[in-house]
Amino acid sequence: MPSPTLSQPVIDVSTNWSRLFSEMCELLEATMQVVSVRTTRMAIAGPSPDEQDRREFSLMSVEKGEAASESILAMHSGLMNLTMVLAKDTNAHLWATSAAVTTLVSSRSATQWFECQTELLRFATDFPAHPLQLVSSATSLMQEILAPIHNRATANARRLAAP
Repeated sequence: MPSPTLSQPVIDVSTNWSRLFSEMCELLEATMQVVSVRTTRMAIAGPSPDEQDRREFSLMSVEKGEAASESILAMHSGLMNLTMVLAKDTNAHLWATSAAVTTLVSSRSATQWFECQTELLRFATDFPAHPLQLVSSATSLMQEILAPIHNRATANARRLAAP
């Protein structure tokens, strides 16, 4: 008996989810490292931090604002693109369904009517046309939204870990 093979959309979804999970784990690990180093530095510096600590503490605020802005922009553009794809797919589905209904109504025989009804039911059950592609697109969008935060957190963890 041949082994079942996975289709490309299933592989894409699995790959994207794995990548997102991995990046989330990296982000959480880097965040814990950075928070630990910075809070320790704050505690040691006390009420009068030196110049290096003041630069680091100022950098924290600037980086958070920049990363948040970039994430919001990625979310906005990604959601706009995803909305356009969904609108296009929905429009195509509505036109195809309307054509199938028109063909069903204009059937001239019982056989033709059953064939047209089968086609109409196929349209009803096939929407959305590419559900796995939609899931994969949403997962990719999450990666794009988190990328600025991930990049800064991991870069800070590497920089602060350096001797």
